[in-house]
Amino acid sequence: MRFLFLCLALLFGSTPVQAAVILQYHHIGSDSPAITSTPIAVFEQHLEYLENSGLRVVPLADIVKNPGPQIDNRVAITLDDAYDNIYQHAVPRLKAKGWPFSLFVATQYIEYDGYMTWEQLRDVEASGGSIANHTHSHLHLLRMLDGESKKSWLKRIQKDIHRAQTLLEQHLEQVPKYLAYPYGEYDNDILMLITEMGYTAFGQQSGAVGSQSIASMLPRYPLSGAYADLESFKTKVNTQALPVIVPPRTPLVTTNPPALLLEFSPAIDLAFDQLTCYGPGGKTTLNEVGPGHFEAINLGPLPVGRSRYNCTMPTGRDGAFYWFSQLWILKNPDGSWYPER
Repeated sequence: MRFLFLCLALLFGSTPVQAAVILQYHHIGSDSPAITSTPIAVFEQHLEYLENSGLRVVPLADIVKNPGPQIDNRVAITLDDAYDNIYQHAVPRLKAKGWPFSLFVATQYIEYDGYMTWEQLRDVEASGGSIANHTHSHLHLLRMLDGESKKSWLKRIQKDIHRAQTLLEQHLEQVPKYLAYPYGEYDNDILMLITEMGYTAFGQQSGAVGSQSIASMLPRYPLSGAYADLESFKTKVNTQALPVIVPPRTPLVTTNPPALLLEFSPAIDLAFDQLTCYGPGGKTTLNEVGPGHFEAINLGPLPVGRSRYNCTMPTGRDGAFYWFSQLWILKNPDGSWYPER
């Protein structure tokens, strides 16, 4: 019965939502690693576009809790890791516009060089920011220790997340039970654990949040490095969730390349002839395997590390797209974990 309850919670979440977009930033500046950085000038371009586009910047809680119309215009801004360049460059610009935002914090690093202090985090709260959980130690959730049992592994993760939540609640005014997965990593065991702990959780797979989205792995658009340019930003903030039925699917690759099954309700009338999926090497193969059922497979093996299949389809509205992303994680051929890039 417990397993059935958790599966239902994963499938449907606590509160369904319609299409809305969550943005994800890390470093704001140019003197940090390019792959996780958004230059200040580019960040300002993003904010200017949001201000003039007719889109509404809303608290993250608004998207998590409140259903919306099928065509939505809500955007939530999130930033990960509490770097001091976020405090220097992002917080003042968001405060000046009076916009809400959420900051996910790995509590072990607070007060470290290059990170915010508790005093600065309290100032972030006063500036319209909401502070939430990014685990305590920013650990790789999927990586079991040598000789560690599954039970001990899950207990260690639970303890790390609980420690972060406790520290945040001790130092700050209001801390929601939201969790951003470090490195965007999860699997089905982690999804069930997070659901059991009562968290809404956010990944780093791209796409809009929709009524079929899973509350323990809500998508966000990463906007650092090569993904920060203004033209692709405009496309992303105007997307809708691809109305695909999303099972709790583990991203760990066992067959390379992996197959992604996309299942649509037979009652939905969409331009399936324009459905396209992209993998690391470009377009995937896309085969219709049944009414409203499609299978996407990359043309070649995925590289070791994290990859994604991104699937899009025109909505028929002013060049806007439906969008869905599936995370894949591939270990080294010998079964060991790759070094973090």
